[in-house]
Amino acid sequence: MNLPDYILQAIKRIQIISRKKVREIFAGEYRSVFKGKGIEVEELREYEPGDDVSAIDWKTSARRSRLYVKKFREERELSLFLVVDASPSMDFGLYAPRREKAAEAAALLSLAALMNNDRVGLLIFGEKEGKFVPPRRGRGHFLRIIREILVERCRGRKTDVGAALRWVYRVARKRSTVVLVSDFYSSEDFRKELRIVAAKHEVIGLWIREPAEANLYKIGPFRGVDLETGRTAHLWPSREELKKYMGKFENWLRGRFAGSGADLVEVPTNMPAYAPIEKYFRRKI
Repeated sequence: MNLPDYILQAIKRIQIISRKKVREIFAGEYRSVFKGKGIEVEELREYEPGDDVSAIDWKTSARRSRLYVKKFREERELSLFLVVDASPSMDFGLYAPRREKAAEAAALLSLAALMNNDRVGLLIFGEKEGKFVPPRRGRGHFLRIIREILVERCRGRKTDVGAALRWVYRVARKRSTVVLVSDFYSSEDFRKELRIVAAKHEVIGLWIREPAEANLYKIGPFRGVDLETGRTAHLWPSREELKKYMGKFENWLRGRFAGSGADLVEVPTNMPAYAPIEKYFRRKI
């Protein structure tokens, strides 16, 4: 595939930033935040005060007339599913395009996952689920993920987060980490789908947010085009109107994630993506 120079430059820039920051910060913290789940019994030993009662092996305890607990060997390997919005609104950004910031954030997490020997998969979505890159490892796979996020465009103009989550539920059979990267301007409510997926997987939303949207009132009257519907309109928003609208949207979005037991991390386009992700990691450890 012959890519435009600006895409190649973006890939190179994101690769350099992500490698440097992952080595400095994320590799160890990623491992601490996203722990494997023990599934293999390594040994049985007699129960001691303070042991987890749920680890008691009742059959062995009954047979030997003493309480025995199972000691598990941790299964470290995880799958990280990056579910990334490629709808038209992700091309907007006064500081940086939302799409490029999404690629930067995804690169940080995918490289940290690969350094911990986890597999990384990718789904690009818009109005419907689009290109799927199955979970794999390796440097070439890492570069492909960045490229696909920057290049891929989905059919349709709207964003349907619920459709992407339904896809995750169908495809991710084992418990995985699901990172949903979007501006969340969804055409449909996705509360039900988010709850269902979060009950099975660890779900984190990366909210790619354009801070300049809050200051559009300073521009004065202007003609705006809705990237996801194609409709145009003359706008003259007041500061109060914008503040009310954006506050209402933020409360709605945070409520969806909090009510589903999933985490939401705000990633503004006017700062490096590693900063809010690092803050989130350190809060979780």
